[in-house]
Amino acid sequence: MAITVQAIESKEFKIKRLNGYDPEDVDLFLDEICDHIIAMQEEMDRLRTQLSVQQMAAPVVPAPYYAQQESVPVPPPFVEEKKPETDPSDAAQKLLIRAQKVYDETVADAKREAERILSGARSSSDLADMTAEKAALQEEIDMLRAAARDYRSRFLRLVEDQRHVLSSEKALFDEE
Repeated sequence: MAITVQAIESKEFKIKRLNGYDPEDVDLFLDEICDHIIAMQEEMDRLRTQLSVQQMAAPVVPAPYYAQQESVPVPPPFVEEKKPETDPSDAAQKLLIRAQKVYDETVADAKREAERILSGARSSSDLADMTAEKAALQEEIDMLRAAARDYRSRFLRLVEDQRHVLSSEKALFDEE
C-alpha cells in the first residue's frame, strides 16, 4: 500500500490503554507529515514541469557532435585554504611529483595505444596490398598461359603446314 496524504489523514488509532499517546499530539504530527508530503509533491511537479520546458527548449544536436566535442576543463570552485599541518613546500613538491607521474603514465599509455592502432592499420594495409598483388599476379599468369596455348597451337599448325608442303614437294620430285 502506498502512503498518500489521504491515507495519513484518514488513519485512525485506537486507544488501548490510559497511558498511550496523546491523540491530539498524534493528530498534529500526522498533519505536519501531510503538509510536508504535499509540499514535496508540489516541488516534484514544479521540477517536472521545469525539466520538460528545458528539454523542449534545448537544441537537438546529433550524437556524433557530442563525441567530437572537446571537453572544456571547469575550474574547481574556490575553497578557502586551511592551514596545512605540514610544510607547504613539501606538499607542493609531492603534488608536482604525483602530477609528473600521472603525466608520464598517461603519455606512455597514449603511445602504447597509438602504436597498437598503427600496427593494426599497417597489418590491414599490408594484407590489402598483398591481396591486390596476388590478384594481379594471378591475372598475369592466366594471360601468359593463354598466350602459351595460342603460340603452341599456331606453332603446331605451322609445323603441320610445313610437313604437308614437304610431302607435296617430295611427291613432285619423285614423279620426275
